[in-house]
Amino acid sequence: MKLTSIMLLLSAALFSVSCSDNDDPAPTPPVGETLDLGDGSNEFEIRTNTTLKYPNTYNLKGFVYVIDGVTLTVEPGVVIKGNKQSKGTLIIERGGKIMAQGTKERPIVFTSAQTPGNRKPGDWGGLIILGKASNNMVEQTIEGGVRSKHGGTVSNDNSGMISYVRVEFAGIEYTTDNEINGITFGSVGSGTTVDHVQVSHSGDDSFEWFGGNVNAKYLVAFRGWDDDFDTDNGFSGKVQFALSLRDPKTADKSASNGFESDNNATASTAEPYTGAVFANVSMFGPVENPSAYNNSQVTDGSDIDARFQSGLHLRRNTQLSIFNSLIAAFPIGLIIENDKGSTTQTWATEGKLNVTNCIIAGSVQNFQDRQYWAGDSQFDPASDAGAFADDYFNRIGGSNRSFAVISDLKLSGNPLSLTNPVVFPNSDSPLASGYDWTHSKVSSGFDKVNYIGAFAPSETAANNWTTGWCNFDPQNTAY
Repeated sequence: MKLTSIMLLLSAALFSVSCSDNDDPAPTPPVGETLDLGDGSNEFEIRTNTTLKYPNTYNLKGFVYVIDGVTLTVEPGVVIKGNKQSKGTLIIERGGKIMAQGTKERPIVFTSAQTPGNRKPGDWGGLIILGKASNNMVEQTIEGGVRSKHGGTVSNDNSGMISYVRVEFAGIEYTTDNEINGITFGSVGSGTTVDHVQVSHSGDDSFEWFGGNVNAKYLVAFRGWDDDFDTDNGFSGKVQFALSLRDPKTADKSASNGFESDNNATASTAEPYTGAVFANVSMFGPVENPSAYNNSQVTDGSDIDARFQSGLHLRRNTQLSIFNSLIAAFPIGLIIENDKGSTTQTWATEGKLNVTNCIIAGSVQNFQDRQYWAGDSQFDPASDAGAFADDYFNRIGGSNRSFAVISDLKLSGNPLSLTNPVVFPNSDSPLASGYDWTHSKVSSGFDKVNYIGAFAPSETAANNWTTGWCNFDPQNTAY
């Protein structure tokens, strides 16, 4: 009996090996169930540890809260579709966790429930993660009509992980100036892991941080409406390797920027200051030809939405720092603004705000200051010329550079193509030189790479950190 069993096992093993050597067709991807996550109300709570299992698809309905002490785990490859009518939104409250760890081959996708070809920015709410780290407004209720508060004193607070995750067609204005972004971080602590995250076609900001000190790597903001990276309320994390690409016909009703950074909405000197540090960012705006830019509303296929503003809009007492980065193809490259009685320009002079070892290219106007008289009531039109920002960017001993047109960057293709953007520098590109890591703000916590921007000269469309998990055509993807 034992001998017979052994022979059967050997026979089965040999059969298995011989089958794997054949040129059989690839197995059909598994088909799971379609399940509801939430009931369409504003108060649906996940009260016990829950796992969203692959290959199931989940319909996110209404405001779904992961409450304090509960962990929501999302398996690689899971698709969560936001319901439009109920403004489906997933909120990780203080003390709750999301463990969304996708893979390069099987990213986790939050997307619109609308059919291919019919998806739009703002089809659903978005992803909101809230923590117990500090902000400069003590304790806040997160914007967007959500009940939840954020803030505390736990700097290493852990809200879980989002890795190899896409968020598509989210971002809604709940009420006037009260929006849900693609992804919102409220006082999220450094114990949280954020890497390889793409936000596409957001109806508001792609990424916004309200306080906290969470770090992040490998972020993509693709064709959002408002700002790509918005930092407020004392956000002090470190972010490295980030890409943004804009649609020239898609801008917000307010000014759309690459970066928008405030200490807080009132421009107060409350601490902690917004002092996040970004490095190796590549930002590509909507302006393909600066000399032909007409600053008009979109009326035909050749125009650019006039509500686009700048690559860097630094204001309201922010102390943001940006190193070794590229700002390209925006109407204005850099604005350093003293609005609401702030002293943002003073922080730049004192080295508390930093734009260092950076390149501005292909902008209609490189610099603008926006100095205000009498607080925020009167704008000095002479400051439009950007004398302060110009002097600051080109300061003695600095290594910032500017180029008139995109072609001066010597990229391997067109970075402004919406169907096939190519953002990789050639070996003779100015992005391959001029980097520096000696400043105290980037001396630790960053990978010391030998290039400016998000990609190395050796990277190609087939070999870079976006390959395999990013999607630059989510409108036509069948989920």
